[in-house]
Amino acid sequence: MIIVLGEVMLDKYTYGKVERINPEAPVPVLNVVEEKYTLGGAGNVAKNITSLKHDAFLISIIGKDEFGKYIEKLCNKNNIKYYFLSDGRPTIVKHRFVAIGYNQQLLRVDYEKIYPIDDSISKNILNKIKEVNKKSNILIISDYAKGLITKELMEKIKKEFKGIILVDPKPKNIEFYKNVFLIKPNLKEASQIIGREIENKDDELERIGLKLVEEFNSNFVITRSEKGATLITLNGEIYHIPTKVREVHDVSGAGDTFIAVLAYALDKGYDLVDAVKLANKASSIVVGKIGTATVSLDELFNGK
Repeated sequence: MIIVLGEVMLDKYTYGKVERINPEAPVPVLNVVEEKYTLGGAGNVAKNITSLKHDAFLISIIGKDEFGKYIEKLCNKNNIKYYFLSDGRPTIVKHRFVAIGYNQQLLRVDYEKIYPIDDSISKNILNKIKEVNKKSNILIISDYAKGLITKELMEKIKKEFKGIILVDPKPKNIEFYKNVFLIKPNLKEASQIIGREIENKDDELERIGLKLVEEFNSNFVITRSEKGATLITLNGEIYHIPTKVREVHDVSGAGDTFIAVLAYALDKGYDLVDAVKLANKASSIVVGKIGTATVSLDELFNGK
């Protein structure tokens, strides 16, 4: 079993046809055809794990509202075990309006309130992690910087969790994650961490990667879009892992797939390099799909 701690979100998609412009303002009129709900954020990470027929345990915060109930239903549907807490904030919803035929996102509306969790929520999360730790050796931190992950909570987790901690970080919280097993920023996030834009070149990634490993005392994987990923290990080894070039339809959720498959591979006994290769392959598959998607075992191992 793999534990996933992070902000769960409900991704709502409203699909429709655009056939005219609003006479009241120069914007398209969307004639709604279909609405769809999927798990987003840390929920998408957990869903990617269970899509590989592997157990996932999701720990997060939801509101006591209709969207929170929808998230519970989707977790049950996708065989995700979960422990959800509430502290008064609403369930995070990302509502996207999409024009059919163009696969064009016209607008995204976010419903969220951002503030740090209090001590009681933090204590409950830590106790649950310690409990589930008896069945799990891997913890994914899926950080979306909405207040669930705090420095105090991470310090306690690093002391109490007996196993591998993998982090998909937000740059503003990067200092929380020193001394974990592995940190996985994408190129843009790595640029924000160091405070300047990084060119997507091997030698540049090598220099920056070695500095990050030294500063944070963690293995680093930097994902690089069409150029794959670069792994920099604690002992200074560097691996540039290319990706198979595919037609990109939607990059949303690709990072969730990467960290989920990385954890899956490590839990199955892969060494770190081979685990990163499998994760890189998985994320290259999901960018060819529309919306927050997952990868199946057949797609990953049989090319189906």
